[in-house]
Amino acid sequence: MHRSATASAVSSLMMLMLAAPLAASAQQLKPNELPTNLPGVTTFAAPPQGFDPLTASDQDLAEFGFPPRPDQGTSPKAFATWSKAMAASKTRLSAPKLEVTNIFHGPAKMQANAPKSGSDLYYSGNWSGYVNLGGASGYTANSFYFVLAEYVVPVANQAFGACTGSWDYESTWVGIDGFGSSDVLQAGTESDAYCSGSTHSTYYSPWFEWFPYGESRITNLPIAQGDDYFVEVWSTTSTTGHAYLVNENTDQYVDLTFYAPSGTKLVGNSAEWVVERPSVGGGLATLTNYIADPIWDAEAFTFNYAESYPGNSQPIDMYNGGVISYPTLLNNTSFLMQDTGSAY
Repeated sequence: MHRSATASAVSSLMMLMLAAPLAASAQQLKPNELPTNLPGVTTFAAPPQGFDPLTASDQDLAEFGFPPRPDQGTSPKAFATWSKAMAASKTRLSAPKLEVTNIFHGPAKMQANAPKSGSDLYYSGNWSGYVNLGGASGYTANSFYFVLAEYVVPVANQAFGACTGSWDYESTWVGIDGFGSSDVLQAGTESDAYCSGSTHSTYYSPWFEWFPYGESRITNLPIAQGDDYFVEVWSTTSTTGHAYLVNENTDQYVDLTFYAPSGTKLVGNSAEWVVERPSVGGGLATLTNYIADPIWDAEAFTFNYAESYPGNSQPIDMYNGGVISYPTLLNNTSFLMQDTGSAY
């Protein structure tokens, strides 16, 4: 079953809308950089045989599209997570298949009618998870540079006993901006569930996005419920973003470079680890009953390598007349996402 969110007419229209500004923003290809099927989005050729990202210089990492490396001395846990993901990065998608959708992961929609939000807890109509507001605005050395996490792709269900006649959506992602800014640089995975009569379907896909552009799926990077995924996003200029995703079960990975929408620049004030119900076709989707989603080794770094993690961040509950998705901190860098089982 092919879903309306990726109907060919919508995808074609949005690709045309996306391609022109992206192509205008794109720079001349660098050595080892390759175009993709989406104008303005690039990837990198596979590194030469014997290349080891664990011992490569920072310059060589960047030359072949690998993500920034946490400092082993000051951030040993983040370095270990990064190293595990690099060791699993054995088969690169040098020709990723990208598909534009009408799914949007926008900034946090704060809920004025929810229980009073404060510095210890926020309520949002679309976000749940943790946000750190320790980055400086204006793309300075104190702005967020990169954010990463590992997590298990959750099982997609509709609400217990429900059959909505349509699709429910859930996205797990890491990102920069979107809390007190109008853009979000992000990447992650979606876990969606469909039910109509006796027909039940699920859909899973990795994706990347720089809002106000919408989600672009990576349709040939394998994904299944229960897979361990590593995701890292970062920027190299205020209008140049990168996403690196690894399926640690299949040892396949992809790196992508893309550009901010016209008139948009990265602020760098917030970093976040989020389970979201996105907007689809102009309205907030029904949240997939994902039940539980463990997220661990979630960390973020500014350009001067100041470290942030959920333990020194603010929790966000997703609120829709009641709390429908919420985090529980397990340790400084790990937490469990849960929904109420009704996901309305």
